[in-house]
Amino acid sequence: MIINNFRQLAKNSLRKKALLIAGACYQAIDIEKVISERINLKDGILEIRSAKIDSLNLNNFKRVFIVGIGKGSALASAALAKILRDKLTGGIALDVSNVKCQMSNVKCFQGTHPLPSKQNVKATQKIIKLVKSFKKDDLLITFICGGGSALLCGSQKELKNSVLATKLLTQAGADIKELNTVRKHLSKIKGGGLAKLAYPATIISLIVSDVPTANNDLSMVASGPTVYDKTTKKDAVHILKKYNFQSPLSDFQLLETPKNKKYFKNVKNILFLSNREPIFAMAEKAKELGFKPKIYSLKIKGEAKNVLIPLIKVVKKDEVILAGGETIVRLKKLEMRNEKLGKGGRNMEAVLGIMSKAQIAKRKALNAKRLALSDKLVVMSFASDGRDNTEAAGAIADDSTLKKAKKLKLDPQEFLTNHNSFNFFKKTGDLIFIKPKTFNVADFMVILKEK
Repeated sequence: MIINNFRQLAKNSLRKKALLIAGACYQAIDIEKVISERINLKDGILEIRSAKIDSLNLNNFKRVFIVGIGKGSALASAALAKILRDKLTGGIALDVSNVKCQMSNVKCFQGTHPLPSKQNVKATQKIIKLVKSFKKDDLLITFICGGGSALLCGSQKELKNSVLATKLLTQAGADIKELNTVRKHLSKIKGGGLAKLAYPATIISLIVSDVPTANNDLSMVASGPTVYDKTTKKDAVHILKKYNFQSPLSDFQLLETPKNKKYFKNVKNILFLSNREPIFAMAEKAKELGFKPKIYSLKIKGEAKNVLIPLIKVVKKDEVILAGGETIVRLKKLEMRNEKLGKGGRNMEAVLGIMSKAQIAKRKALNAKRLALSDKLVVMSFASDGRDNTEAAGAIADDSTLKKAKKLKLDPQEFLTNHNSFNFFKKTGDLIFIKPKTFNVADFMVILKEK
């Protein structure tokens, strides 16, 4: 089972079913499994199956390279390297995980996330040096995955600006589209910059989307290093002004992303995986377990502590409500009071938000029925890559969680105010831990209710 602490969390039948549904999600995004099922090489013909089948004759290229960027990209690059074998000339992957690639000609580097660091810059500069060497008869296959915006950082100047912008925009509550728009215009490699550097080589970019936007906007995944960027410097300036950025805008020296479309003529961007596949896998598992699945949204957003409330209000008996997307956690007010931040992530905060609301409703007898937790209802929220800004993937909760909190004299609202969800669920024993071998396709929320 991919959930490491399955037995400890499966305290009753309904919890066990909830965890089995989560397990189906993780199976659908297991990196090595997905790549072995979707990528095949026979007689020099590389076949890639995603929404449709794409094929490419590797015999038409003098050299073939892999570049992986983002969470899960190192394991994905290593899996692809095994398939390509002697057709592969070399490659580089930059990930948050420390992955040893069995193919000696693929170098895997570990970087930091959510903020970039000097080690990110070092690895990115190796990628830049590699792609600048490409010729017209070379092929580059990339894995572009979530987390790449922080990992891909081309210079010390970009590092300084990106750290500052990420901290301030995140604390102010900017969404991922706004954040990545600014990060694109601080970089020479994001926003189509990688495609420009690799020109005139052919690029096949396999994109694993973690960005819940309309029509799966590929330009926002890892800030779109191989995708033509429609945003401009003016858009970045507008976003910085919107959030009352205090530092002079000239400090950033915002850059324009490549607008000459010739750099993208030899680029094919493929949506390789998104949150649709795991959501549908969970729905099938829910049916198998006797529940009626309902997909609430594939691009849910909003403040984490409130996002599960509409779902819990609409779930009916013998139903499973499923949602995917990415929420935000607003930290600005806490920072302004100079209080110490706790430890946690979006998913744990989402579940803690329900705990707090349920406790308050119960105490005041307001909406008590609509927000009640019982042994007949389970709530979960978890990160697809298994890291919800911590070593935990997320949290699971039901009425037993509130009872345990009461016994331990834990106030959910106090932990929520301090954004200390990890330590709340650590004390109640409701953190979810998984094996780190899955793609990052944002977050998932699951609510089960039985008769």
